[in-house]
Amino acid sequence: MIHLITVAGQSARNFYLEQSCMSDFKALMRTVTSGRVMIVSTKFRSDLFYSSEKPKHDSILKLWALYAKADLSGLRQKDICTYIGRETSFTEYFQSISRLSSNWYYYQQYQKAFYETYSNDQQNPVTMVVVGCDQHLLNHSSIQREPLLGVNQLISVELTGDTFMLAMHILKNEAHAN
Repeated sequence: MIHLITVAGQSARNFYLEQSCMSDFKALMRTVTSGRVMIVSTKFRSDLFYSSEKPKHDSILKLWALYAKADLSGLRQKDICTYIGRETSFTEYFQSISRLSSNWYYYQQYQKAFYETYSNDQQNPVTMVVVGCDQHLLNHSSIQREPLLGVNQLISVELTGDTFMLAMHILKNEAHAN
C-alpha cells in the first residue's frame, strides 16, 4: 500500500534535504518501510511517497527530522499532511500539484526537484506510477499545467491497468482542477 507525507509552509525549509543526501535517506526509509520510496524535496514543499502495509507516518517524520536536523517541537501541525492508501495519496497529491502550478516559480522549482528524483532512480515503481498518472492526466483537455518532468522531458511510461484506473479515479473526482 502506498502512503504520502507532505511537508509544506513554514516547516518545509526545516525538512528540506539536499540531493546529495537523498540516496542515504531513501535507503534508511526503505529499511523502515520495507518498500520503495520516492521523495521530492524543495525548500517550500517536500513530498514523500512510501510503500508499506501499515502507515508509519510518525516514525518516518521523526527520522526525517533527525536526518534534516529539524526540531520537531517547532513543527507546525498544519504544515504536515499525511495520507493513507494509494487512491487518497495520489488524489491529494495531484490536487495539490495543480494548486502549486498556479505559482510558476514554485512549480518550476518543484519540477526541477522532481526531475532530479526521477533521474536518480528511473526504475522506481512509485515514481513510474506518479509519472504515468501525471502524463495521463495532462492528456485530459481541461488540465492547464506543464508535466512534472517538464515539457521537453516526457518519457514513455507504460500505463498499467492499476495506473490507468488510478488516473481515471482522479479525473472522475476532478482532482486536477485548479
